[in-house]
Amino acid sequence: MIKYRMNYSGIGVGVSWYIARQGFLDSFLPNVYYHVKNTGGKELKGVEDISHTLEIDLRQPVETLHGSFQKSYRQQIRQSEEEGITCYFSDDIPFFVDFFNQFAKVKNIHTVTVERMMEMKPFLKLSFAEYQGTVLAVHSYLVDEDTKIVRTFHSATRRLEDNIERNRVGKANKYLHYKDMIAFKEMGIETYDFGGIAKDTEQKDLKGINEFKMGFGGEVVPCRNVYSYGYYLMRKVSRMLGLTGKVE
Repeated sequence: MIKYRMNYSGIGVGVSWYIARQGFLDSFLPNVYYHVKNTGGKELKGVEDISHTLEIDLRQPVETLHGSFQKSYRQQIRQSEEEGITCYFSDDIPFFVDFFNQFAKVKNIHTVTVERMMEMKPFLKLSFAEYQGTVLAVHSYLVDEDTKIVRTFHSATRRLEDNIERNRVGKANKYLHYKDMIAFKEMGIETYDFGGIAKDTEQKDLKGINEFKMGFGGEVVPCRNVYSYGYYLMRKVSRMLGLTGKVE
């Protein structure tokens, strides 16, 4: 069960993934429940919405999993292996934050902090793809050992930097996803949640992200998300005040 608390400008917000348990006061306090799959038979109270994600079944044989990738991905994964790209897990949160934030600032997306990552640390896994001493790509994951699901949370690469061979970076990123899948499969994880699909979007960048993820195969599934009344009100006020970067 993934459950932790995040601090937003001094206000604690409870965050749960996949398995949700709600006490009487929880619907009024700031709490958010993502991709709810199990509520223990008790209905959640709050404001509900539906998003989508891509799930890949890790219970299938490695050969079948690899074979479900589009052909160009399989070729690039093989090339990365031949070129000597190495993939590994590390707990180096400060390095990850610095790497990700450089990418995020260029992409104009939300940055992260060491403090925020530490709030998730009991469930957090960080992976890195490296070539000749230079990290080319990084991923962060939330791991739920109860539901046997791993959720891709952050992903960043050096492909936007001028002094880096972008083709190698792109291949290394795909190779890292593949190696991560194999590693999580060996840990007993059964589902690789790719972290969101923008269904029916017309935005070119989001379409590109969708196509990248779906190149690995898998199934697009709906995600039931529930926001407690307290959290929903807090987020609404935050947006009215132009503080959307602080409460998402």
